Amino acid sequence: MRRFLSLILVILSLQAWSQSVCSQKSVLFKFDPQMRPRTFTEKLGNHPQFPFLQYDSGIVTRALFLKGAKDPASRRLFKKEFAAFNDLLHEIGFANGYKDLKISNIENLFINPGTIGNLGFFNKENNYIYVKLNPEGEGDDGIAAWRITGPAGCYFYVLHTCGNAFFANDPAAGGGAGCCRDITIKAQTDTLLAGHPAHDRPFHISIRFYQAMIVAGKKRNTLDTFVRLVRSIDTVTIIKDSGSLPAKVYGKEWFSQVLLCRDTLLSLRIPLTADSTTGPDSLYYLLADTSYIREYRKSNDDCHKKWEIAADGGASFNSIPRYHNTTEHTRTNGAQLAGELAISRIFSHWFQAGLSASYITLSYQDDLPYPGAAANTYNTVYPAKPIIPVQLFGKATIGGPLGWQANVSLSAGYAIPVGDGKIVNSGNTLSTKPSLKGGPTAGLGMGIAYFFSCRFGISLSAAGQYFDNKGSAMTYHLVALPVTLGLRFRF
Repeated sequence: MRRFLSLILVILSLQAWSQSVCSQKSVLFKFDPQMRPRTFTEKLGNHPQFPFLQYDSGIVTRALFLKGAKDPASRRLFKKEFAAFNDLLHEIGFANGYKDLKISNIENLFINPGTIGNLGFFNKENNYIYVKLNPEGEGDDGIAAWRITGPAGCYFYVLHTCGNAFFANDPAAGGGAGCCRDITIKAQTDTLLAGHPAHDRPFHISIRFYQAMIVAGKKRNTLDTFVRLVRSIDTVTIIKDSGSLPAKVYGKEWFSQVLLCRDTLLSLRIPLTADSTTGPDSLYYLLADTSYIREYRKSNDDCHKKWEIAADGGASFNSIPRYHNTTEHTRTNGAQLAGELAISRIFSHWFQAGLSASYITLSYQDDLPYPGAAANTYNTVYPAKPIIPVQLFGKATIGGPLGWQANVSLSAGYAIPVGDGKIVNSGNTLSTKPSLKGGPTAGLGMGIAYFFSCRFGISLSAAGQYFDNKGSAMTYHLVALPVTLGLRFRF
């Protein structure tokens, strides 16, 4: 007797794993599938993120928005806020940030109340909260906003009232429903032939969702893949089955996949057939699905910092002159205080160039018979105490913007003696003066640095600095060897 086995699987719902169609790294564009939005009903404007783009600042047209984004006063008066805005422009595809922004990239529109997404605010630093946007005081048409779209279609919003960034968890929010749906899974079976009275039978269902990331490998032109389990569902339901023998379920699955908002609706039709040759009195079904996402590695400096200030301090040794006779001798005078202050422009993650000024003391000891010197004693000679080399330099760096770096630098400039040099014997300053004059200088340096963040790092450097300066008694060709520890600040 033909019986019909009918199965209506319990509807399973889970929140979708939202994925941006673009590869932005800012928190603005990232959504945690486990979080629920906070209902935002207060008035906008208490913590303006980009005040230079706010309605209260007179930004009422696209042309005025573009003017506010490019006005030098915006960069000068709101340094942190403007830097955050410019970083977002970089992330949606503007290679030169605000400089590439055009009026055609700006739209004036309304966001539907109730739209879910990330909302920015400024409170000493830029932060973002996950909200259901329904603020007080907005018009009947919705929440007025500017939509900034990059060359590849990536975008974000800037709300009129507060000048804060907003990114919806639903790409249709600007003119669509402004909602995010859940994944709903349904399964149905076809009919089976059986010849026994129907009875209750447990049906075990296991569903596994995996996400696979395809990323750039460590070696050039290679790819790596890593997989993680995003969601696991196990459930048991009871069905009426006319089969009386042990059985299992097998068959080909059929999927229908439709993209709705940022989430996916899956419909499954599973033709089930009973197999009486194996298994206990239970039916089992396992579904495993993997989504593959391609992530591209950027080769430029993700920190987007353009300038670096370096301050170093330590000790310097220097070479000593040699005389063309065997009766007069020279020797070292040990370590002397040294320091350097430099500012440089970061052109790329591996090269920067700038201007530096150093503080170095040149000194050595000799036993020349200067007037007033005691016989058979060494004199301490200071050709310059200190000498200030002002130089242009270029520095090549191996390593990324964060963590460890190694660098090599070349410099050249002019050395300026500050104050009169002197010769000291047994604690007495002699009348003879080295009278050092300014002259050319050049240097070679090597170092390592560690950056804790995009802004701050520490360094250890060693350099060789050559001086070619004329004095009253001789022309000095000395080399200083400063070894210093330093701080690095990027902005």
